[in-house]
Amino acid sequence: MAQSLPPEAYTSPDWFRQERETLFSRAWSWVGMETDLKEPGDYFTATVHGHPLAVLLDADGVPRVMHNLCRHRGTELLEGRGNAGKTLVCPYHRWTYGLDGALRGVPNRSECFPHLDRSGLSLHQASIGIWKGLIFANPAADQDFTAWIGPLDAAPFPHDTTDPSLQMGDEFVYRIKCNWKVFYENAIDGYHLAYLHENTLGGPVPGKNIWDQHGDHLVWYSTERDEVRNRVPNFVQEQADSYGMTKIKGAETPGYGGVYMLFPGTIITPSPWSLTVSSLEPIDAGNTILRARSWTPRGWFSSKEAPKEAPGFDPDTGLIESRNWTKPPLETGDFQTEDIWVCEKMQRSLVAPNYEVGPLSAGSGGEAMLPIFQNQVRAAMQRQLPD
Repeated sequence: MAQSLPPEAYTSPDWFRQERETLFSRAWSWVGMETDLKEPGDYFTATVHGHPLAVLLDADGVPRVMHNLCRHRGTELLEGRGNAGKTLVCPYHRWTYGLDGALRGVPNRSECFPHLDRSGLSLHQASIGIWKGLIFANPAADQDFTAWIGPLDAAPFPHDTTDPSLQMGDEFVYRIKCNWKVFYENAIDGYHLAYLHENTLGGPVPGKNIWDQHGDHLVWYSTERDEVRNRVPNFVQEQADSYGMTKIKGAETPGYGGVYMLFPGTIITPSPWSLTVSSLEPIDAGNTILRARSWTPRGWFSSKEAPKEAPGFDPDTGLIESRNWTKPPLETGDFQTEDIWVCEKMQRSLVAPNYEVGPLSAGSGGEAMLPIFQNQVRAAMQRQLPD
């Protein structure tokens, strides 16, 4: 197995620009939960690969996603989350849109825009898909969600995310000084688990890992316990026992994975005691935002789930960043911190004159998924790569 992408793929602004124009402009990303939208007019906003989007329920209770930009001067229409009522009103000049995105009203239209054709000025539509109660958005209109998510239907998935007994924790927002692909590749690298995370996760070793491919997506399993595919490696079971954690309803579903990697940037991590969903938001060639939300059964919620408890949390910005660490990463006891630390080290190495990648470890539990992912990136960019 060999590296497929050159160092420039992780450092070049030109390469990143082409990723945005090709891969990200038509990429699906997790943005929220079906339970976030209950009544017509309910909405939340999200930024998907540089595109500000609004996700809402229209007047008929149908979920929609559209670009959160007024068609007059491009002003952001909505902020945060809430209920917009029956219309979307631009705060700048009060251009008014229906919940379907159609332009309904323009102040002083006869005087200021006597020949305006409203039919051509609806909000730009994006694509929406719902799977297992999770809402996904794609900046491009009329994208085929079923074709993208369908291969995962062959993989067991444990939890009903609409279950009211689940309690949502605060959102964790990490700013990581690395290219998005560096972080993704670390997540699908089974070779490092027993070494970088010796004092946190402690394994499994490569021979006890399995990655299955489902279309463009990957699902990780551990076979550490009795050589049977299981989503509960020993280290997770031991932590759960020590905390006295309550299991989620339906957690005994056999055979589901411990990590679901949805190309290009959604990470789902279910366990019998929690569900965490994360999304990668590339900022530029060397910086990435990671957003994560977790759910646990009501009545049990560890203080460790609070963002303010995370190493590197900045109360002024709400971001978790390495520049705010107060102790060496390997002494924090936090495996996410360990991953961020090594990813930022990797990013710095990429510009070293003597940087090169040697042979990759074989087997699905090692580094064999890295070139597969790298070739997916190339394919998604449709060969429109820098020379």
